[in-house]
Amino acid sequence: MNLPEVENETILYACNDWGLGHVARSIPIIQQLVSQNNTIYFAGNEKQSSILREYCPTIDFIAFEGYDLHFSGSGKWGVEMASNFFRLKRKIAYELNLVEILCQTLPITRIISDHRYGFRNAIIPSIFVTHQVSLPVVGIQKIANYWHTQQLKKFSTLWVLDDEKHTYAGKLSKSTANIYLQFVGIQSRFQAGEFPTEDFILAVVSGPEPYAQQFFQKVVSIAQTSKQRIKCICPKVYPTTNLPSNLEVIQPIPWKEMDALFYRCNSIISRSGYTTIMDVARLHKKAIYIPTPGQNEQEYLFRLHG
Repeated sequence: MNLPEVENETILYACNDWGLGHVARSIPIIQQLVSQNNTIYFAGNEKQSSILREYCPTIDFIAFEGYDLHFSGSGKWGVEMASNFFRLKRKIAYELNLVEILCQTLPITRIISDHRYGFRNAIIPSIFVTHQVSLPVVGIQKIANYWHTQQLKKFSTLWVLDDEKHTYAGKLSKSTANIYLQFVGIQSRFQAGEFPTEDFILAVVSGPEPYAQQFFQKVVSIAQTSKQRIKCICPKVYPTTNLPSNLEVIQPIPWKEMDALFYRCNSIISRSGYTTIMDVARLHKKAIYIPTPGQNEQEYLFRLHG
């Protein structure tokens, strides 16, 4: 069942918490589901829920732990993910148990998971939302892709955030296994169209720590060698002393205030995360992408769109 066909259901929805890209791209999906007369229970942490309350105030919220994976910032992303594997498996077991309890408590008719492997049920139809049907891995890392594929097969359907020509995700949205796919197109909370712009670059700090702070320092370095005005949105408070005069640091603000900056800027500097790529495509903005060191997915998307 594709997105426009889901009507008059009671849906349990959750998304990954490795950064905020997953909740950002869930906004338009949830808005469409609400418009199709579905009742939504969103299970997430307080940060995710506070963002969704701005855009989807009529849905219900359930406190739900994230994956809470640990990263060192070394740039050895594969090693870091391997070190997190057993923590991830424990979280999946926790998810499966809590989803079972929620499905016994609430009249759930469908489950939607944006890249949470354990957010599913053996009886209730469960949909996995992703742009990564296949992971961009090589050599021994292909073990991770095999494990990933086995997890996807446990869901009823995959909603792939791309078109059937694989325009935006490239080989990531191509299936190498017998998995039922529905292409739902790119999803962005931004509206398409032409909007008045101002002469500034918008830098967007994102991702798990300490990679986010490393990116902030990269933006500072760019501003030091540039004459252009740069506004930098940060997900948390970073030190703001001794910054170049052309750099304005915007500490955490409501997302709808942040949206106005996306519309008004003339270009964007960001990680090459897939949600940002979808947003840039929708806004028709120029972008400079800087992939997270060692993260194969972002490095592949950088080569595809950089």
